[in-house]
Amino acid sequence: MAQQYTYSAHALPSPRTSAFPPAELSSLAHRYAELRLEALLASPKAFGSTHAIESKFTPKEWAEIIWRKDIVVLVCVAHPMIQREGVNAGKAGLDDHWVASGILRGPLAAEEYALNGAPPTRISTTDSETSEETRWQMTAVFASATHRGRGLGKMLIQAGKDYAMAHARTLSLTNTRLRVIIHPDNLAVLSLYSGMGFVDAGRTTGQEAYRTNGDLESWELKLRTLTDEMQVYWKTAKVAVVMEWTGH
Repeated sequence: MAQQYTYSAHALPSPRTSAFPPAELSSLAHRYAELRLEALLASPKAFGSTHAIESKFTPKEWAEIIWRKDIVVLVCVAHPMIQREGVNAGKAGLDDHWVASGILRGPLAAEEYALNGAPPTRISTTDSETSEETRWQMTAVFASATHRGRGLGKMLIQAGKDYAMAHARTLSLTNTRLRVIIHPDNLAVLSLYSGMGFVDAGRTTGQEAYRTNGDLESWELKLRTLTDEMQVYWKTAKVAVVMEWTGH
């Protein structure tokens, strides 16, 4: 009989939640790197970056990806239903097998969140048309092929929503905006986010996707891999699908 699992979503330690890096940061970074590189090999068209670029990252660079003030890394952990004696899924936490991950970036200032200089459409509420909001961008969502079909994408997206809404409450704000930017050919991902309440909010360029994901260094590396013609395309062609979810 195939091994059965339960799954849980976790936010990794970050400067937002901890004053100092955890002692196990290098181990967390190594585990995230393994999952991320698997993603880039398995679904190369789903990401702006490439395995060739990120496989050259040093352990220090992977640790810096996790320990950044503007992001939180979310992971889904698979817990075997037959746990080792005395340990259950709840207590195992991050110790079991990481099978999915995503990055939540924010909260972003309105000027940084705006695409191509256009301000975001403000959330309409019954209280006020000028209510304050927090703005976030979700990126790099991936589930390991051996655990697909288990709802892990939905679990990560919901974890992102919950994290963003909880952070807004700490600021006494009621409105939250969460955005994703998706390759137009990735129909399965478009359907996934649509099913989670995200709506089509327009189109943008690959360059803007990198900028708003906070990946300017990776953008420079990406440019080096492109022909002059493709550089122009990535900078000017508004083909990437922008989707947003608003919570209040």
